[in-house]
Amino acid sequence: MPSLYGFSLLDLFALALFFVIWIGHFYLVNHSRFSSLTITSAMVDMREQWMRNVIKREGSPFDALIQNGLQQGVLFFGSTSVLLIGGLVAGLGSGDSAIAVLQEIPLSTTSSRFQWEIKILLVVFIFVFAFFKFAWSYRLYNYILIMIGAAPDSEDDAAALDFYARKLSLLHALAAMHFTTGLNSYFFALAAFTWFLNAWLFMAATLWVAFVLYRRAFRSNFLKILRMKEH
Repeated sequence: MPSLYGFSLLDLFALALFFVIWIGHFYLVNHSRFSSLTITSAMVDMREQWMRNVIKREGSPFDALIQNGLQQGVLFFGSTSVLLIGGLVAGLGSGDSAIAVLQEIPLSTTSSRFQWEIKILLVVFIFVFAFFKFAWSYRLYNYILIMIGAAPDSEDDAAALDFYARKLSLLHALAAMHFTTGLNSYFFALAAFTWFLNAWLFMAATLWVAFVLYRRAFRSNFLKILRMKEH
């Protein structure tokens, strides 16, 4: 089979499929006409109701605890991303020993240091991308805290309060979208790890991750319960 720098056409196809599905999933969930059917969209209404309550409660510690919990989750994954990036970069220097181990595994096609480094760099890229998403999400949550502090007085015009609560909920949803995008990148990174074995497994893992994330966005039990209507 023809190859490019040690990578077969199947490897290149698997890599292209990976990026198409990763980008396609992001577009489907966040920007397509089907995005209104996702769990993320359903939670926007919950966020709006929460922000209405935030304005009415005027600095309730209960709301501060919820927001702090959300930010700590973002901070945890952001810090974890940095550690993973450091470990993967360190792994670039152990290519020879890693290749020796991989060659002992049946069906493994990673046979050169260049292949090892490219595959490591792919996973590094994914975690760097995730880190930027987590960092931006954390910053947005900080901005939202400032906006909550600057919210109109609860005795102001009801229409103005509703508009402000709606704006806060949309900004909160935007911060959550960046966090979810970073979190989903972790799933795709798991698929990318399988490329160290072979392209067939890489494609299968990519499709499996896409299917799992599709079910969680469109078909999860949580979403079904959330959309239950009172009879």
